[in-house]
Amino acid sequence: MTVKELIVRLQALPNQDALVIFASGNANEWLVATGLVERGISPSPANPDFVVPGNDPGVEII
Repeated sequence: MTVKELIVRLQALPNQDALVIFASGNANEWLVATGLVERGISPSPANPDFVVPGNDPGVEII
């Protein structure tokens, strides 16, 4: 997902005051987004669902 795609989806939400959360892998437990950090990333050679440090632009939601 690109930054533009994320923004479009977030702007389409009916409640613009809702908290942004991310699934943590545990049932009924989520992480609350508190900020952004720009990162250099690359796809992980071991698993395409993950990234590792690299030269491609990325944004980490923290």
